[in-house]
Amino acid sequence: MNTKNSNLNDWKNCFYSLLEEYAGLAKVSPDKLALVQTKTSPLRIAAYWYQFSVFATDFLCLALPLLQNPVNRCYIAQTANEELGGGNPEQVHSVLLLEAFAKVGLDKNAILGYPTIEIDGVLSDLKQQLLNAKNDYEIAGFFLGFELLAEHNISHVFGCLQPHAPSGEALRQTPYFQEHFKVEPEHIRRAITLAMNSCTYDYQIKSVFDKFHYTISFWNAFWGVVHQEKTYSILPKYADLRTSIGEPLPVAQV
Repeated sequence: MNTKNSNLNDWKNCFYSLLEEYAGLAKVSPDKLALVQTKTSPLRIAAYWYQFSVFATDFLCLALPLLQNPVNRCYIAQTANEELGGGNPEQVHSVLLLEAFAKVGLDKNAILGYPTIEIDGVLSDLKQQLLNAKNDYEIAGFFLGFELLAEHNISHVFGCLQPHAPSGEALRQTPYFQEHFKVEPEHIRRAITLAMNSCTYDYQIKSVFDKFHYTISFWNAFWGVVHQEKTYSILPKYADLRTSIGEPLPVAQV
């Protein structure tokens, strides 16, 4: 078996096992998650996910000048370029997202005017942590946590919107969801490869795990805020998570 592919699979399996243990969306049962999705306001989901979509591009671009290795920079640049529609303003993912929201009858002005101040602290905390990163392997940990839950996140947003669409297939065929269901596996592979390429020693692997864990806590906090309009026991609340952010995970043997 190809050694590189074997190592990549080892890393992937290790991190996915951690998602199942620590990440809210990854570990919740499908039935309970479906209950959350049906009871969540589509406008609230749209406003908060649009806010994150804009933030995501800024976050990736912010990481670029912080990276020291040009190969590592290339991995994140590829993902940022895709988020920005490959230079085509009409294909920018946040633009495509608004078009997808229109399929479920959501007005652009209502989305942009919806108050999302509750999430500002969650986003700014992650941004500040990235700015404090001192080397490529710390940034790799953030990027890994940022991307590894991507498929869960996209599926969750889709699940929240689907009951309000003319049909699930019509929503799935929008350019935004078509693109994200297609490219997220590649984004994940890219993030794992970046982490592997950035680590030589155990202390570097441990740092990747620390930042990865921080980003899992970020996602739990993010969805905790989005869904706090109701009381959902299956998703952690933001206030409860802030105390656990940054706790290290054990170093995996990869």
